[in-house]
Amino acid sequence: MTEASQLKVWAAVLIALGCATVALLVVLNTAPAASAASRDHGASFAVSCPFSHRASDDPIMHSGHPGASHSHDFFGNRSTNASSTYKKLLAAGTTCSRTADKAAYWMPTVKWNGKTLNPDRQAVFYYRAGGKDYKKVKAFPAGLRVVTPEGKEVSWRCGQRTTRRGPPRRCTSGVLGVRIIFPDCSNGKPDSHNHRAHMAYSREINGKTRCPSSHPISVPVLTMNVTFSLPTPRGPVSLSSGSPSTMHADFFNAWHQQSLKFLVSHCINNVPPKKPRPPECRA
Repeated sequence: MTEASQLKVWAAVLIALGCATVALLVVLNTAPAASAASRDHGASFAVSCPFSHRASDDPIMHSGHPGASHSHDFFGNRSTNASSTYKKLLAAGTTCSRTADKAAYWMPTVKWNGKTLNPDRQAVFYYRAGGKDYKKVKAFPAGLRVVTPEGKEVSWRCGQRTTRRGPPRRCTSGVLGVRIIFPDCSNGKPDSHNHRAHMAYSREINGKTRCPSSHPISVPVLTMNVTFSLPTPRGPVSLSSGSPSTMHADFFNAWHQQSLKFLVSHCINNVPPKKPRPPECRA
């Protein structure tokens, strides 16, 4: 090959590489949506709390009465049972990635086509400002008990597909997910007669997300995310509490209180929502 021919070949290669580089830059600059959607954002922190155990107990709704409840799947605190108290939970172990999180989280046992499902190890709990003024969010009080309303703020997904209000009846991805959002406004009391009245959901008031005057204390939006591996592609979903519309979740706060207050201050109050979430605030 002559020197002139070699130069032509190299010129062609350089042009091709230049075009490829331009194309790559175009893709990176015009398609950030996927990465933006998965990016960790500020005013939040997360903790991973894998499945711990299963029992027909409920230390909030049926305190002191073992076996009186429908079956529940428990996450976080390893000791949760019908006789659990704040002090007992604090003294027990936890499955959570943050050892200071001794809280108990639970939900009805889920079945798929009649077969009981065991939650995967990716159960993640997010604590967020949730659109409220992030500087005013306060830590949950010690010993707080919360039961979400049945079917409210519950969404389901199949794999990574868009969430839906009702669970799918067919899921070829083999992964079922459920997300439950807890109320994020408090009246200052750790519990109430029906275990729900002391909490409320924030709402838009005068164009801003705020707490109602009846529950003026802004606390984190606790979001529970649980996934299940499915044995077959076809469902349907049923719960130990009944139909999918009865899905709910419970939270008994037994964090080491100083650690919880630090995370709320460091990860929510001091990090604007548009800023990246610091590494230490991730699960």
